[in-house]
Amino acid sequence: WIVALQAVGGAAGNMICVHNVVAASAVVGLLGREGSVIRLTLIPFIYYALLPGAVGYFIVWRAESGLINAGSVLILAIAATAIWIIARYGRRPAGTP
Repeated sequence: WIVALQAVGGAAGNMICVHNVVAASAVVGLLGREGSVIRLTLIPFIYYALLPGAVGYFIVWRAESGLINAGSVLILAIAATAIWIIARYGRRPAGTP
């Protein structure tokens, strides 16, 4: 489990890695806008880093601390926040407020 979590963490870090952002910005013609690209990927990065970390914490510590531990609480908080954001800001059919 630990090695898998390390691989996920490394992949998450690539989202905001300066070298990757500079290369991607150069390819798509956004030279000089690397900071805005990193800012745009910050929220997905936080989600992508926190959720696997919480799941990993839950799995590793479940045997000692049971089903209710910091990992399970964080998983529930992330799920509740995602549901709230989708309900609040999700797409609505045209003509509805």
